[in-house]
Amino acid sequence: MNNGGNALYIQSGGPTAVINASAYGVIKECRKSAEIRRIYASEHGILGVIRKKLFDVTEEMENEDRLPRTPSMIFGSCRYEIDEKDPQKKDYEAVLETLKELDIRYLFINGGNGSARAGLRLGGFLRERGYDAKLIVIPKTVDNDISCIDHAPGYPSAARHVVLTVSELARDMMTYDTELIMFAEVMGRNTGFLAAAALAASEIGRGPDLIYVPETVFDQQRFISDVRMVLEEKGKCFAVIAEGVRTADGRFLFEDTSINKGMDMQKNMGGLTPYVSRLLRDHFDCKIRGIDLGLMQRCGAHDVSEIDREEAEEAGRQAVRAAVRGETMKMVTIEREKGPVYRPVYGLEELEQVAGSDKNLSPDYVTEDRRFIKREFLNYIMPLIGELPEYTVLRNPYV
Repeated sequence: MNNGGNALYIQSGGPTAVINASAYGVIKECRKSAEIRRIYASEHGILGVIRKKLFDVTEEMENEDRLPRTPSMIFGSCRYEIDEKDPQKKDYEAVLETLKELDIRYLFINGGNGSARAGLRLGGFLRERGYDAKLIVIPKTVDNDISCIDHAPGYPSAARHVVLTVSELARDMMTYDTELIMFAEVMGRNTGFLAAAALAASEIGRGPDLIYVPETVFDQQRFISDVRMVLEEKGKCFAVIAEGVRTADGRFLFEDTSINKGMDMQKNMGGLTPYVSRLLRDHFDCKIRGIDLGLMQRCGAHDVSEIDREEAEEAGRQAVRAAVRGETMKMVTIEREKGPVYRPVYGLEELEQVAGSDKNLSPDYVTEDRRFIKREFLNYIMPLIGELPEYTVLRNPYV
């Protein structure tokens, strides 16, 4: 029976603009609990636990009130995976040794679907060894591919960044009266939620003409035809393409070794911009602009969704409350209350259910021609990204 102890917070996976808000929520809520004596945070994810590199955040940190607005991951992460085939389970034993040494009885893992699966395995090992600890996962991802949840903290802010940037690029594209093809590569290894969010740019004046997501096959020749059609009609074309789109044979675009020569494809997720640029230049003579929105999608906090920040912090608080109640091996969930006004509803889901599958963008949101997103998606995304700026639109006729 768990009679209290110390807490450990772990940031896992890739950064988001609001993961430090979840850290803030965890830390502040832990301090309120009589069951939790000291609070630790791991440096560089699970590696910090294995190597016993932990921060003691029991006492208030310097400028702690700035933490929710601090970009990226203040405690760091890693790409290290515990070797499940190791018969001696050295990594797991090292983790257990750290937990015992510091009497850690509450574990909070802040990560995505891979982190949920890692938490499930770690929790299973601790149970096998008879170590009593409460383990709760706090969701986080910009891809929005965690199952059993309406949306994950981190996604709304990344989506807002995409919407604002695409809107700005679409306006820049109209500056000159020359033909131009522009495309933006956005994140999304297996899901098109971020690419689909670009649709909302149209709500503030200008948006993309074409949107391609991983949930449908990317046909290069069809893409060229789509671009040509828009170019002939408008004189310009703007496409948004998710990094994880695949061809009919199941290959990512960035796996074209004639472009990415000598690169390890497993380490080169994304990077389709050079391929698409060459593909377009092989078929068009006009100016072509390929823009990779890059890491700013996931770590930029200058255009964060305030709704996202609030939910991320509350998810951290909810995790602590659940653990102190005795819940374990679960993930905090966020659903939306039915009705015309958006309100988040927090809950818990078994890690086994979360780890069982990933979430994809519903094909119902993709147009039949597979080159755009239906307006129905706006009902999903608009409440999450917050109020958008208003721009001037010229409507005066020519003299």
